[in-house]
Amino acid sequence: MGRRSPFAAALFVAAAPLVVAAGACHAPPEKAVDAYLDAVARGRVDDAYALLSTEYKKSHDRAAFARAVSPADQKAAQRRTTRGGRVAYEAEVTLDDGARASLVFEDGAWRLARDPLDVYPQGQPPEALRAFIRAVDNRRWDVVLRFVPSRYRASITVDKIRAQWESAAERATLAAQLAEIRRHLDEPFEIAAGGDEARLPLGDRKAVRLLREDGVWKVEALE
Repeated sequence: MGRRSPFAAALFVAAAPLVVAAGACHAPPEKAVDAYLDAVARGRVDDAYALLSTEYKKSHDRAAFARAVSPADQKAAQRRTTRGGRVAYEAEVTLDDGARASLVFEDGAWRLARDPLDVYPQGQPPEALRAFIRAVDNRRWDVVLRFVPSRYRASITVDKIRAQWESAAERATLAAQLAEIRRHLDEPFEIAAGGDEARLPLGDRKAVRLLREDGVWKVEALE
């Protein structure tokens, strides 16, 4: 085999079990926002971080959040106040193929937040990584191509992906790398300050890197 591009080395990720979630607020939602603004304004990082959702923390660990809270953020928090709020209920249902169906509670009934038949979403790093793995597992090389960053698209085609990854030697390597990444899929992603780069540490100085282009997340490299 010839020398691989960073992208070719990166296409190894996996689907993980999903969580069904719904919740209720026992205090007005603006109180949580007020508490968060106050914690940020006073530099109480732990208190502010505790008020963030579990989903947010999956892609922003405490250390990354602390680094992102700047003096400018503290000043901005001091100047901001709430003007009331509303309660919104959300849920996630797991389909038999591992895909997620997101719902919101509106007008007294649960409604789909997005099309559950879109099994290859790229809206957030965790779902993009799982969708990418699902495409690899299903040998949907046309879908895999959607996850290729634009700077590699000139040299990577569906036929090239198929030829490389359906070879006996590559399937064994791919299976091992998929297994490694599956062990870490429920761990937090690190999001760069600009918000357009994400990293999933795998241990032993390895990581999967993703980037956002035109509003969707793509898989860039396996470090």
